[in-house]
Amino acid sequence: MEKKYISSKEIREQFIEFFENKGHQKVLSAPVIPIDDPTLLFTNAGMNQFKNIFLGQTEAKFSRAVDSQKCIRAGGKHNDLEEVGKDGYHHTFFEMLGNWSFGDYYKKEAISWAWELFTDVWKFPKELLYATCFEDDKEAFEFWKSETDIDHSHIEFHEARHNFWEMGETGPCGPCSELHIDRGVEFCSMKDDPNHICSVNGDCHRYIELWNLVFIQFFRNKEGELEPLKEKFVDTGAGFERICQVLQNKDSNYETDLFQPIIEAIAKISKTDYFKDERGTTHRVIADHIRALTFAITDGGMPSNEGRGYVLRRILRRAARFGRLLNLHKPFLYKLVDNVVEVMGHHFDELLDKQSYVKMIIKAEEERFNLTLDKGLIRFEEIFRKSEHKLISGKDVFTLYDTYGFPVDLTRILAEEKGYKIDMDSFSLAMDKQRKRAREAAKFNLGESNLDKMGLSPSIQTGFVGYNYFKTESKIIKFTLDEKGKVIVVLDKTPFYAESGGQVSDIGIMYNEKCKIKIYNVQKENEVFLHFGKIVNGEIDTDDHFTIEIDIDNRKNISRNHTATHLLHKALKEVLGEHVQQKGSLVKADSLRFDFTHFKNTNDEEIKLVEKIVNKKIRECLKINTNIKSIEEAKKEGATALFGEKYGETVRVVSIGDFSKELCGGTHLLFTGEIGSIKIISESSTAAGIRRIEAVTGENAETYNNQIEDNYSEILRVLNVQKKFAIEKIEKLIADNKKFSIELEALKMKAAGNQLDKLLSNAKEVNGIKIIATKIQVKNSGEMRNIGDQLKGKLKSGIGVIASEINGKVSLLVIVSDDLKKQYHAGKIVGEIAKIVGGKGGGRPDMAMAGGKDVEKIDEALAKIYELI
Repeated sequence: MEKKYISSKEIREQFIEFFENKGHQKVLSAPVIPIDDPTLLFTNAGMNQFKNIFLGQTEAKFSRAVDSQKCIRAGGKHNDLEEVGKDGYHHTFFEMLGNWSFGDYYKKEAISWAWELFTDVWKFPKELLYATCFEDDKEAFEFWKSETDIDHSHIEFHEARHNFWEMGETGPCGPCSELHIDRGVEFCSMKDDPNHICSVNGDCHRYIELWNLVFIQFFRNKEGELEPLKEKFVDTGAGFERICQVLQNKDSNYETDLFQPIIEAIAKISKTDYFKDERGTTHRVIADHIRALTFAITDGGMPSNEGRGYVLRRILRRAARFGRLLNLHKPFLYKLVDNVVEVMGHHFDELLDKQSYVKMIIKAEEERFNLTLDKGLIRFEEIFRKSEHKLISGKDVFTLYDTYGFPVDLTRILAEEKGYKIDMDSFSLAMDKQRKRAREAAKFNLGESNLDKMGLSPSIQTGFVGYNYFKTESKIIKFTLDEKGKVIVVLDKTPFYAESGGQVSDIGIMYNEKCKIKIYNVQKENEVFLHFGKIVNGEIDTDDHFTIEIDIDNRKNISRNHTATHLLHKALKEVLGEHVQQKGSLVKADSLRFDFTHFKNTNDEEIKLVEKIVNKKIRECLKINTNIKSIEEAKKEGATALFGEKYGETVRVVSIGDFSKELCGGTHLLFTGEIGSIKIISESSTAAGIRRIEAVTGENAETYNNQIEDNYSEILRVLNVQKKFAIEKIEKLIADNKKFSIELEALKMKAAGNQLDKLLSNAKEVNGIKIIATKIQVKNSGEMRNIGDQLKGKLKSGIGVIASEINGKVSLLVIVSDDLKKQYHAGKIVGEIAKIVGGKGGGRPDMAMAGGKDVEKIDEALAKIYELI
């Protein structure tokens, strides 16, 4: 009897509902762009958002949790980007279904519930299921026997490489137990090997892992020893795509309803049918990659040249290149975003909010890549010309791959068209180095935090009263002190704002009758505020009571700039479009910096209009309100959530009249009129698609404007002119300077011409060909080309070689008259001469230039022309 079809939506919902009914708290997936974990490029496992709980740095808010975590893996072992699309299970983006216990239930319940879900809810055939245990974990082995009705012969012990999980080289770890399913001998990928035997955790695709139950009970210290944890944790992960594959009775993840609507859209756009075999690789690559890009950009990622942005750019360019194999030469990936949202948006509603924005980012990046690809083809031709022995070096193949997005197959095709091969061995070495860098970047760095150093319990929290009070009485919980009087203090409550969300911390003092400490920085770890300061006088002790007081003027200036960024954000949306998203900010007392998405240069009129809108809202003296609301309520009201911020179930909403509404934990004014005014002092590009505005407010804006006035007055004094005639005087000076420059250049060219006449009269003849070979003095290559043009005009028949030293390097230029071009090629001649001075070059048959490093050999290089002729 055929099983009833079950959709991926139903599968996800059934998993979450099952564990909710077991007392688990449903939690939202963390973004795939980690917010507060610099050790990760991407969120790559369900446990990432709970890492601090496992490390004992944070107390869990609930004892049981369940979610479906969106993940990206694009490098490292088993996650090679080049493997995606070749089979049915490699992905860059995937979902991980998971349930957790934080010091609550353990192996017995985890095993029992996993079996119940698989066999009672999803109806997996019990006779096809296998359970594996770590070789020393007899406890889990016995629970599989006592708590389930699995065939006891299907319970197996396996070694640590398969069944022992570790967070990193040090840190929490423990044995794991996995559930596998036997898909049948027809799924064996090694049937042609007579010596192969199918087995769980074997080399073929017959048995596949569906769920991993990790039992975290140890901590591996720096010596590599295992120490028992005070509390035990359960951390499970079930690959959602694989679960769907099996439950939907498909041969591959790509055959499920998670991918098929996207693949069908690719087939329609490209007018190319999809095949399940290797002919469908291109469709699979594009379908996988557009999922990863859509989620990553939604969560704040941006293609760029470094870090995670570099990985995203590689993913996008790989997809675009595969698109060309389907004859898709114009941007097309952005169109597929709609299909991803249609498939996934019902569960991940953030996709709906950012749909248009994501499409705009991807389209702009596709257009940029098309230009890069054209440059890459030019670069290939350059590489081809210099390559020897009919072989393209592995280093050059990697450059084309890494910088220009050329898949190796494309470089091979281009090389073969010219009768060349590529050095795959050295290319593989370069790729291995890159993979090693990716693996290192993916490792957890479990360095000791300040809280660990101070021996503070994760239950310790600092009460923040700084929204309402600038001064308070407080007690010291813990402190550290060095020999220079520098101190880190933890208080039970504080008015000091800790650096976060782009806003710098408050500064100020803490004092009592016996001690005074100047506080210059405040950082936050978990819920603990760390006050960094220096003792001015006296001594400090635990449990001492202090008066804690921030610098009010400094706070006011910071708040001016923070409120101004909210106004700026909204004004930019009004002027440039709703695609504008904040990508970062720095709010200090003396200035502000605001980074935002925009895909072309802004002009002066747009920036002036933005500044005008902000100043208008300042003059309107709008009331600023802050309210605590649920995240769902805030989003329904249209509050803007910012990239790079971590939000809980409740959020702080900052509203400025009816003009702006953002989720924000920073400090603000009561009325916009307190800002005074804003002055934008610069606007620039920081990366592809990212612009940056720098501005000042209040007294700093006045100071800036006064400086401009002072500079203007000084210009008038130097020019000796009245204000109304200043522009006219400057324009006349520029025009006169341009005129004199032209006249000076003409005189230089005339002098050079006279010099050439003298050289022509002293020209030597070799085999009846007039040859000029000389060294001249010029400032730049432009002057050299001008002299070359003159020489070509004066030299009716012959060859000229000019050399010059420019900025400590050799410049060479060769001229061949038109009547000799068929016999002598300027580009080849200059290339030969350049070798003598340690350089290279080439060019047209009639004129060519080259460069070199060895200025001492200029005379030798000039003499070479006679030998060549």
